[in-house]
Amino acid sequence: MAYCSNCGKELDAESNFCPKCGVRTEKGVKEGVALPWASDPYWRGEVDVALKKASKAIDEGVKIVQDTFREVAGEVEKGVKSAKTSIKESAEPVFCRNCGGENTRYARFCTKCGKEL
Repeated sequence: MAYCSNCGKELDAESNFCPKCGVRTEKGVKEGVALPWASDPYWRGEVDVALKKASKAIDEGVKIVQDTFREVAGEVEKGVKSAKTSIKESAEPVFCRNCGGENTRYARFCTKCGKEL
């Protein structure tokens, strides 16, 4: 029994192509059976044109994604810088009642003695 290497369909021993998916069988490869489109100059030309168009579209899509990513990354970076500046400006220190240690505004416990602020 022979099976298609692409889709797994059971093949007739004399098949050069899979009747389900069209892939050339091992027998077809060994016997040098040409792919139908490969032997037709019109199809070759059409495939070349289609591949060039697809390649160009992919390149354009990648460029759009890269540009969009750079733009978003720039906005995120601005936001992070703004947040850091905002935190620094509003971060008045809190002093521990127990030891007098200086702590950040958002601390719940003293970094010096460990007591709750």
